[in-house]
Amino acid sequence: MPASVLTRWAGATAFAALAASPAFADTESVHYGNLTANAVVATPLSPGDNLFVDTFTSEHGALSQITTFTLESAADFNGLAGWIIDTADGQGPRLVGVNIDILDSQSTVVASDEFTGVLGGFAHSSFLGSLGPGIYTLVATGNAVRDASLDISLSFTPAVPEPATYGMLIGGFGVLAMLARRRR
Repeated sequence: MPASVLTRWAGATAFAALAASPAFADTESVHYGNLTANAVVATPLSPGDNLFVDTFTSEHGALSQITTFTLESAADFNGLAGWIIDTADGQGPRLVGVNIDILDSQSTVVASDEFTGVLGGFAHSSFLGSLGPGIYTLVATGNAVRDASLDISLSFTPAVPEPATYGMLIGGFGVLAMLARRRR
């Protein structure tokens, strides 16, 4: 392949990679001071962005928090949650029965957290998956026996291509090589 064709192709590939990557990662934060609360994240999220939900309340009773967010393009996500269960004063746990779900626009559960254990007075759970572009709802439920604290974070990364995408990419390189060879 002539050097000028290779240089143009490499320059176009570098430009496409640069255009496809997010310029700046953004963290959107939602802070709740009540057990029952709703919020809408105004800024759409993209791969590379993060969503952080922070709750601290002295209320007791049912926890029902709904956070709605928009995802601009397909992304994989990693979610972590932690809540205080420290029982040092003998009054029992602070927050029990915690469940965290992500629902799509049709209210179908697309991801749920999985309890991962207790460390240093905090209970932890995690969840991960892939989401397409659209509107989603993060729902946290549970019961606050006394002052409660709950933190949830979601980190979005570019979606990993399907194996068929790699096959098409390799096939495309083959076609380019064949065309370059024919031109000689």
